Amino acid sequence: MNTYDVIVTREKGAWLAQVPTVPGASTFARSLPSLLTSIREVIVLMDDLPDDAAPEVTLTFDVEDRAVHEAGHLADERRDIAARERELQSATADAARRLTQAGYSVRDAAVMLHITPGRVSQLTNA
Repeated sequence: MNTYDVIVTREKGAWLAQVPTVPGASTFARSLPSLLTSIREVIVLMDDLPDDAAPEVTLTFDVEDRAVHEAGHLADERRDIAARERELQSATADAARRLTQAGYSVRDAAVMLHITPGRVSQLTNA
C-alpha cells in the first residue's frame, strides 16, 4: 500500500491537511485524531481507493511551533526504532532456529542471544 505524505498546518484553532500527490485532497478538523480520520476518508474518495482501504499517511507539520517539530522528530525516531526492532526479532528467531538445529541447547542459545530459554523455545516452535 502507498504511503501518502500530508502537509498539516494550523489556523484559528483548526488543523488543516493537504495531500500534494492527490489533487483536491484537503480537509480540516479541530483535533489531530479527527484530522487523521478525515485525511484517510478524503484520500479514499479522491484517489478512488476501495471503501475499506486504510491508507498510510505521514504527517509533515508546517507550523512555527518548535515543540511540534520536536515531537515530529521524536515520532520519526520511534518509527525507525520500531522498524529496527521488528528486524531484530526476525533475525533473533532465525538465529535461535539455526542454533538449536545445529545441536546447541535451548539454554546455550538463550545465553548467546541474550534472551530467556522460554523465548528461545517459543521462537523455535513457532
